Amino acid sequence: MKKTSLQLLFCLLLTCTLAFAGCSGESEKQKTSPDQALQTLKDGNQRFVSEKSEHPHLTKQRMIQAAMEDQGDHAYATILTCSDSRVPVEAIFDAGVMDIFVIRVAGNVCDTDEVGSIEYGLAHVRTPVMVVLGHTQCGAVTAVTRAINGHDHAVEKNIPPLVDNIEPAVRQTIEKYPQAKGDEIIPLAIEENVWISIRDLFMKSAATRELVKAGKVKVVGAIYDVSDGKVYWLEDTTVDNILNQVEADPDRAMEAMAQSILTPDLPAISHDAAPESQEVAP
Repeated sequence: MKKTSLQLLFCLLLTCTLAFAGCSGESEKQKTSPDQALQTLKDGNQRFVSEKSEHPHLTKQRMIQAAMEDQGDHAYATILTCSDSRVPVEAIFDAGVMDIFVIRVAGNVCDTDEVGSIEYGLAHVRTPVMVVLGHTQCGAVTAVTRAINGHDHAVEKNIPPLVDNIEPAVRQTIEKYPQAKGDEIIPLAIEENVWISIRDLFMKSAATRELVKAGKVKVVGAIYDVSDGKVYWLEDTTVDNILNQVEADPDRAMEAMAQSILTPDLPAISHDAAPESQEVAP
């Protein structure tokens, strides 16, 4: 009975996915390519770091345009990032109104609500690039790391379900880098947390996987350094490896979609070491 129910659910999800992914091709204006969109983000960040921001698309005319036109004809990126006030997304990429579809949540975790918002950004707003943007000195990752290391503290009742998504990243980092002690773990766990979010997205979103495989969307990991404003872009090959791992285990992906209201049991992933980060705030 359970197997039959899962099969029926899988068929329903597959049907919705195909319709969802296909809607991006209906009556859409020509959009920039994934590589071009990514370069636009990189160029904007370079201007920001160099203190040469152009502050585009912030005029009154742009506001009027936003009220009359579809954001899907303009936005070129979907970005999942942290709620931290030190990570002002549009400013970081020297962007303006109708340029970036942003999802913000503490620790840039990718649970059910975030996955749904990302799917909207990719399939309906039709952004060709999707970035999971972590940042140095992330308070959420820091709190989880210190709690696991025995420096626990009282938290509000709604915070534990949030940090549950970060705990696998911290534990995997501790296993991979046994030589790292105390707060040395934090910058490594910050990168691992980006990969975990990308894995969660691929596990729970068949629509995203189909758009990536069709070449319509590029998924990228990155880390923003709060001390100098620079975005460090992570290896594309790791994203490819994560997608391949998920595709190789369709039963697990189906279960993740069917049980997306629960925190999944995440397997370990391999990647290169994190870029050097700034000192973690106490």
